[in-house]
Amino acid sequence: MGTTSGAVLRKLVAENLADYRSLTTTSAGAAGGTTIVDTGLAEYAEADGGFPGWWAFTTSGAATDEERRIKGSGGYTSSSTTLNPSVAFSAQIASGVTYELYKYRPTLYRDAVNRAIEELHPFLYLPIRDESLFVDSLLADGGFEGTVSGGAFPDWTNGGSPTVTAETSIVIHGKQSAKVVASGAAGQLIQTPNVNVFEMTGKRARFKAMAYATAADKVRIRIDWDGSAFENSSYHSGKDQFEPLTVEATIPSTATQVKCICEVVDGSTGYFDASWLAVGRKYRFTLPTDMITGPHFVEQQVNGNQPGQRFARLTDRPTAGRALLLRGMGYLSRPTTETGTTEVDGARVNLIIALATMRLARMLSNRGLEDAEIIYDRAERDYIRLLDQPGIKMAPMAAEIPKVWHTEADSAGRYLVFDA
Repeated sequence: MGTTSGAVLRKLVAENLADYRSLTTTSAGAAGGTTIVDTGLAEYAEADGGFPGWWAFTTSGAATDEERRIKGSGGYTSSSTTLNPSVAFSAQIASGVTYELYKYRPTLYRDAVNRAIEELHPFLYLPIRDESLFVDSLLADGGFEGTVSGGAFPDWTNGGSPTVTAETSIVIHGKQSAKVVASGAAGQLIQTPNVNVFEMTGKRARFKAMAYATAADKVRIRIDWDGSAFENSSYHSGKDQFEPLTVEATIPSTATQVKCICEVVDGSTGYFDASWLAVGRKYRFTLPTDMITGPHFVEQQVNGNQPGQRFARLTDRPTAGRALLLRGMGYLSRPTTETGTTEVDGARVNLIIALATMRLARMLSNRGLEDAEIIYDRAERDYIRLLDQPGIKMAPMAAEIPKVWHTEADSAGRYLVFDA
């Protein structure tokens, strides 16, 4: 499956509406980005006031990828072939800068493309493979797949002021793990899931994580019951590999919380991945937001100490702590930048362009688009032809017959629900 950039998609739609002009400045504009100077403009307008209300979009230079509307009055000076935007660019437009001119705002073309991508789902879709859910786990982002912001994972808090980063090389599950460098105190990743300890007192809590270290007795996991009483795992052996660390204990009657802690000794470095906490059974899991349709298949890892290694089709109630592999369908990526891409190319791109052109021709017919109906009819014919062309439609996912699970949805999201 190839890819196509946002820049290409935008240009293709604009060309269908006869609204694409690519130029290059021939002299530097005024300081502060208040003008564009280009002798090539004389080919499109001979008199002052040309290009009223048009849009200039820069594709190189210090102010690249910026769109500005040309003034309706005094927007073009023919004697100096100079454009005057209503709002200055963020930097001076130098000589040799490439830019494009449009009658209609460039953002409209990008938005039309992205709307077409959404409307074509699931005729065109992005295959989604997700391993973020762990059976019965109460932890959020136990696999540390979130984006680190402010030196912390979004669902975890730091203890002891460690340096926390996402690690993409030393990983046993998913795409990344958590790297913790402790300095000045023990470094901790902390999460306290919502557990009603009054109802859970006397039940078994199981907290497990895969940990990596290169020195012995430097990395462990813990459960904090009330701020002073702890249950600790053994330390990592330091054998330069991932090892499973486990805490399993009965929730005491004095517990006020079930706080999970991944800990690295002061002055050391450790890595954590594939962590989970189970207290009894959990029957409903929030599905990944990018999985729009499905899952069509649900599989469970075979070996609990080898997350992500081998999965087998789920035919019975899943085992606590095992990672689940979900396969479903999501939207193709909708580019929000020039360099952003969507995951199709060739004739499938033409299908997206045809639908986007139809939508824009209908919308712009009231804004002075010449031959709007002709453009719409031509794009519609292309769209219908491409819909029936062999090899355009992506093969649907043949859903397995669920025996132990089904999906549900409400206003808050979509869910995977186990029936057993």
